Amino acid sequence: MHALIAIPARYGSERFPGKVLCDLEGQTMLERVWRTACATQGFNAVVVLTDDERIARECKRLGADVRMTPTELASGTDRIAYAVKRWYPDVEIIVNLQADEPLIPASLLESLRLALEQNPSADVATPVAPITDADEVSSLSVCKVVCRDDRVALLFSRAPIPSDRSHGIGELSLYRKHIGIYAYRRSALLRFASLPPHPIERAESLEQLRLLLNGATFLCIETDTVPIAVDTPADAERVRAVLRSQAML
Repeated sequence: MHALIAIPARYGSERFPGKVLCDLEGQTMLERVWRTACATQGFNAVVVLTDDERIARECKRLGADVRMTPTELASGTDRIAYAVKRWYPDVEIIVNLQADEPLIPASLLESLRLALEQNPSADVATPVAPITDADEVSSLSVCKVVCRDDRVALLFSRAPIPSDRSHGIGELSLYRKHIGIYAYRRSALLRFASLPPHPIERAESLEQLRLLLNGATFLCIETDTVPIAVDTPADAERVRAVLRSQAML
């Protein structure tokens, strides 16, 4: 089964412009993400998708495959769907790997691909992790998910779900946080691009609700890996600290 890792990369960011080209201990963030993708087993290709010439030049320096996509595309997922329709007719599984996730392990990407290969009824595979801090349960910046016993997602929300009727927040063992990496079956990815944004998706600002509320099956893969996504310069410094500590081991 042909599989692709697609890395949507944009230069603009309100809180950290140009973040994908920032230096992280001798490599740009984009380079670290791309090298992890290339080291992941079981994929036929890795591509960076962008609308910015500065990012395209960095890809050429690395020798990375890069495709230019229209600026007006609304999201990284739309950018991937555009590319898959035009350039990858044989690809059946597509991993959406954000360019601001420099600490993602290759093993996690492999587990998402395997989940779709081994579960033909699933449309999307995505990682979830235990919540160990009560502040994260109430934080609107942390996406929570409730799953069935067979690991199929019932709902994603920024609200504390499930809610404890008596205390608001229940035992921490009840809660899972969603990590925003996805392995899509081709049909699900193209369905996403064909659907209008859902009102609840808009309210929550969670694009995965578009497919979930349209009947897609999301398979949640448990992991203890909670990588640092880089949204601000402070996040980048946290990543540098992790990389320095890893280099000392």
